Amino acid sequence: MKKTVTVILSVIIAAAVILTSVVYYFFFDISHLQGEKLIAKSVSPDNKYTVEVYLNSGSATTNSAVLCRLHYNDESGKDRNIYWDYNCTDANIEWTDNDTVVINGKTIDDVTKDKYDWRND
Repeated sequence: MKKTVTVILSVIIAAAVILTSVVYYFFFDISHLQGEKLIAKSVSPDNKYTVEVYLNSGSATTNSAVLCRLHYNDESGKDRNIYWDYNCTDANIEWTDNDTVVINGKTIDDVTKDKYDWRND
C-alpha cells in the first residue's frame, strides 16, 4: 500500500513539473521567439553588442510585434531576445552606456541579463 501511494505521488509530481515547464515555455518565455523581418540594427558604444530589430507581422486577428535580439559581436555569449513589444511596428534604440539600452522608452539596464516583455508591463 505504501509503495503504491509513493508511485502515485511520484507520477503526479512528475506530471505537474512537466506541465509547468510546458506552460512556462509557451506562454512566458520569450527566448524561443524568432524574428521574421530584420528592420534595424544598433551597435553598442564599445562595439561589443549589436541589437537586431525584427518586425513580426500580425495576421487578421493579431497586430504586429517588435522583437529585439542581442548579438555578441565577439561571440563570447549566446544571442538572446531582450525586448518584445506587441502592437508595435518600429523600435527607437538609444544606448546610454556599454551595457544599457533604451528601446522605445523601456530601459534594459544590463543587456546580458535583463529583458522587456510587454506582457509583464
